[in-house]
Amino acid sequence: MTTINQHVTNTPTSSRPAATDPIWGRYSAAWTAQVADLAGRADLTVVVQPGAGRGAPACFIPATNTIEVNSDLLDVDPHTVDPTTATARNAYPVAWGALVHEAGHAAHSRWCRVSTGAGVPWPVIEAATLLEEPRIEGRQLKRRPGDRRWLRAMAGKLLLADIPTVDNPWTAGTLAALLLARADARILDRREVRPARTAVRKLIGTDRLRELGKIWRKALRTKDGDADRMLDLGRQWCDVLGVDTGLIGPIILVPDGPPGGDGVARKAAAATAAAVTATDLADAHTTTDADIHVAAAAAARSTARTLEAQAQAQAQDAARKVFGRRAAAGPTRQPQQAEQAAARQLSRALKAAARRDPVVVSTTSATPPGRLIARAAVTAAAQRAAGVRPEAQPWRSSRSRRVLDPPLAVGITVDVSLSMRAWLGPCESAAWITAQAASWAGAHTATVTFGRDVTPIAYPGQPPGHVRQLGLESHTRGFCTTVDALDGALHLSDPRGGARLLVVVSDGELLVGEMVRGQEQLDRLRKAGCAVLWLGPADSQPLHDVTARLGLAPAQAGRAIAEAATAALRRQ
Repeated sequence: MTTINQHVTNTPTSSRPAATDPIWGRYSAAWTAQVADLAGRADLTVVVQPGAGRGAPACFIPATNTIEVNSDLLDVDPHTVDPTTATARNAYPVAWGALVHEAGHAAHSRWCRVSTGAGVPWPVIEAATLLEEPRIEGRQLKRRPGDRRWLRAMAGKLLLADIPTVDNPWTAGTLAALLLARADARILDRREVRPARTAVRKLIGTDRLRELGKIWRKALRTKDGDADRMLDLGRQWCDVLGVDTGLIGPIILVPDGPPGGDGVARKAAAATAAAVTATDLADAHTTTDADIHVAAAAAARSTARTLEAQAQAQAQDAARKVFGRRAAAGPTRQPQQAEQAAARQLSRALKAAARRDPVVVSTTSATPPGRLIARAAVTAAAQRAAGVRPEAQPWRSSRSRRVLDPPLAVGITVDVSLSMRAWLGPCESAAWITAQAASWAGAHTATVTFGRDVTPIAYPGQPPGHVRQLGLESHTRGFCTTVDALDGALHLSDPRGGARLLVVVSDGELLVGEMVRGQEQLDRLRKAGCAVLWLGPADSQPLHDVTARLGLAPAQAGRAIAEAATAALRRQ
């Protein structure tokens, strides 16, 4: 009887021992901060402590986005290592390799999150899960080549425990999936797995080994989330090994192995592990801290690109959902004369701030027209007298070149919860004024509210003819969605987008989860050069590192937005 692999577990309710030493809290916090680079995800939590792993050295729990690592893997006094440093992983390569492996599951084992139990025989699920191990490591290696060192360290120490002690076709298949497939995934070297290849051939023969090789290579090429293909490969795997797939429950019946099997698979796995360890020890003598820092920096840049691509995709998706539909019709009114005058005044101010003086460009040439440069003329004459082709260009001309005015994008998100009652009227006026002025000045703007729902008030490139009146809502949620939607619609995070401004009108009483993610969103926008203006009552609690204008009279909101927009243009 064989139980399913526990690297990915869908039973988050199973208990783990409580950590008693506060050092494990420090390790957990440090690895949680570092795992985003490994997995390309910012929503993972890592738990490092004795007894973690739910029976395995480490595991990933998709239901809670949690990775657990048993602290026994550290093999070092945790008090002697600072886990927050980039070089700390050198002190515990096996534990770090386990973290990298589980991060690979978090990044690529999407099909495991689909319900695969209904009508699927247990051996098929087990076989597909075995094939998933080298598949996700191969994917991880393509995304982060520097992780090979850590995956090898883990393989050299932990894979032996996954090889059954009884020699039979299923054991041969396990050896093939966990070792031979890893060689094709470029985690292990082919010479290192020769003992394993010999053992598999002895247990099931050359023909069946060749068929298994075709299957695991297809698995390595399978895309993330393709559950049907992985399960189909699992069925083929069982067919090649002669495993009965008609039984119900976590039981695998396999044909008997060859007589006198005396643990040949385990011996082969041990020989492979020893070869991997020996190779890594030899390589360690030639690896310097500088190499590690260079690899870490390259990996960090790669992860940053991945996270940025994910953030852009999320912003585009939010923009389609928010602005791709017409909002429910709400009460409107005619703009007042003062509002129309303010819109014209802001339009003139934006045009003036965007206007750039022409640039004078000077060029030189060998012939007129232009102004003669005496020194260059003498040089050219000397070159001709010497019988060489003159390279000097004695004529200089100047011309004026017009510089394009930088574009402007202004996104406004307004909190319409009950505590913002006094700001609704001024904000609806400011939204209309900004939209009208931007359209006249050739800029782009959009306004969204959040409270109980996320509601578009002013659409990009569509200045409203009437002033949309805002209503109070009995909740404060959706802030992060509005920021994503405005970013996706106005390209606020694109450094090539000219002057960009995000205006937040709120008292800062946001949901806890939105405060954390919202801070990450604003940090990302600011890093890309987008200005962030926060308006609100005097007792507001804005997020960090924004330009806060608190305690203003609500009627001054429009002027504050206008000043921030013109300032953003002047900085371009």
